[in-house]
Amino acid sequence: MVTIKEIAARTGFSTATVSRLLNDDPTFSVSSQTKKKILGVAKSLGYQHQRKGNSTNHNISLLYSISPQKEISDIFYNDLRNSIIEFAAEIGMTLSFVRHANEIPENSDGFIAVGYYDQQEIEQLKQLSIHGVFLEYNPIYHDFDSIKFNFQQIVKEAIVLFINNHFHSIGFIGGPSWSSNLKPHNHDDVRTQYFEYYTKRAGVFDDQAIFIGDSFSVSSGFTLGKQIIKQYSGKPLPEGFLVATDPLAVGVLQAFNESRIVVPDDTTLISINDNDIAKYVSPPLTSFHLDVNQLGSSSVNFLQQVIDTPNRQPTTILLGAELVYRKSFPEPS
Repeated sequence: MVTIKEIAARTGFSTATVSRLLNDDPTFSVSSQTKKKILGVAKSLGYQHQRKGNSTNHNISLLYSISPQKEISDIFYNDLRNSIIEFAAEIGMTLSFVRHANEIPENSDGFIAVGYYDQQEIEQLKQLSIHGVFLEYNPIYHDFDSIKFNFQQIVKEAIVLFINNHFHSIGFIGGPSWSSNLKPHNHDDVRTQYFEYYTKRAGVFDDQAIFIGDSFSVSSGFTLGKQIIKQYSGKPLPEGFLVATDPLAVGVLQAFNESRIVVPDDTTLISINDNDIAKYVSPPLTSFHLDVNQLGSSSVNFLQQVIDTPNRQPTTILLGAELVYRKSFPEPS
């Protein structure tokens, strides 16, 4: 069956653009040339929009609090948003895009939430009395379902890999987490917590080798890289670092390259995300692949199941990740 993703690849437009056009989104407008090209390719490929019957044609809302600035600094969220839009269209769901809980239409059967929400918005969501699936961060597990990547298993696997390769000094580079009032604070992100837990269990924990920035951006990584260089001036660097996200790792590599610190000779890096950028930096990043399309499609399918099966207990689904070896941490022989 021809998919929207195939049409997008053939036309050169994003999956979100193709999806909204083919599904007659009334809020979406494109030039006649763009419309002609997309419809022409769809017809030539024999595309037929598949719906699973009226029982699944729900009205849902994408509650999305990620700012445009954050999307620019972390492509993960842009890819996730487009993936949700695409898969909702694929199964015939009508999707509304909103940034705040009070903007969710009255006819919504449920919502998918991406981002962080204050207590006022959480209370508004509870008062709506509709089903919801939170992605990555769920402030109310007893009321709503959630899907997230299994960071505990990812961090554990990374530490085991370092230990099995006889590393005795391991560092961590991460970003802030969020308290209930949404103020960032250090050493509370789950990746940081799991790193501390598993390195303590392995007897290699060093609190001086943990570096936490004010964001998960490239610029924050660059700042942390400079901090690491200064702290270890005249001393050996940790043999390896686990980095919370690819953008952070890119910034660290920029700082290291400026100071002629050679990865993987002087130290090694294992990152998390496996964004496209991971392949093209120098050296290319060894990174845990987080399947954004799987997260997007799972959220849509899961919300559909949740809506169709009321009176059930909220559930959390954990998604795994595969380590993709590149030059920043070569695959063990």
